[in-house]
Amino acid sequence: MIFWLSLILGGLLLAIAFWPTQRKDSEYLEQLNQTLYVNSMDEDHKAVNFNSLTGETFVQKVKRRITNVKLQLGRFAALKIAIYFCLVAFVSYYANQTFLPFSPIYVLIIGQIVGVFVGLSLLEARQKKEFEMAFPDALNMLASAVSSGESLMHSIIFVGKTLEGSVGEEFKRMGERLQLGESPDTVFRKSCNRFPYQSFQFFVITLRANMQRGGQLKDVITRLNRLMFDARAIEKKKYALTSEARTSAKIVAAIPFFFLFMLQYLSPENYDFVMNHPKGQPILYYVLISEAIGISIVWGLMRGVR
Repeated sequence: MIFWLSLILGGLLLAIAFWPTQRKDSEYLEQLNQTLYVNSMDEDHKAVNFNSLTGETFVQKVKRRITNVKLQLGRFAALKIAIYFCLVAFVSYYANQTFLPFSPIYVLIIGQIVGVFVGLSLLEARQKKEFEMAFPDALNMLASAVSSGESLMHSIIFVGKTLEGSVGEEFKRMGERLQLGESPDTVFRKSCNRFPYQSFQFFVITLRANMQRGGQLKDVITRLNRLMFDARAIEKKKYALTSEARTSAKIVAAIPFFFLFMLQYLSPENYDFVMNHPKGQPILYYVLISEAIGISIVWGLMRGVR
């Protein structure tokens, strides 16, 4: 009974920890979406359809994540995913045979679920880091092309041909879609699905407003780029101020598992008592549950820092 209770509680805590939360930075988009939503931008002469940037159903989010994973993995994405799941299965089986006394089937299922969460988190973190590194360069190239007299569509194509990486590839797709005659709404919505970040949404809003109403696009992009640099500086400062607390939390969370790992080799009798004996297993469950609760609380506090 305690074993199943610990598994259910651990799964709930993992779901809460990795559940995507909406940042307050984009709350105004949702508010504007409630007041400015129109089916077509041209009907009510609105510059931006905010629903195309913020409105997504659960099925659409799942499809977007699957598409993004395929794009992030590149060629042979299915083969890479299969190899990753095989590695997760091997690690789960090895850990169960070496340290855990549980049923291999249950450990394999839990390991695959945890592996999916960890893999998605790593891919999204890598994509966001790459985007934040390359997007300011894309804005500088776009502003230079616009200031030299190029049209917006040709400026986007120039950025796609010049810039490397995922950001350059997305700009190239945007230019090709615009050349083929797709509406800007459809093109920008697909790009926002590829990069669902506030800075990219601000950029799309700027482009769509300029295409609809006109204006000094170069000055607007330059100011947007400056705001992005300032926001990145604030983000780095936030991580610098919370680095000590985050490192301490990671060390404290790893200590029980480190000593449990060492206990297997230093004192096999005590390790067998904790892992296999009916009177020692509640100690193991208490450690796992308390660690999961503590890590979830610390993770929530860190994600709540503004």
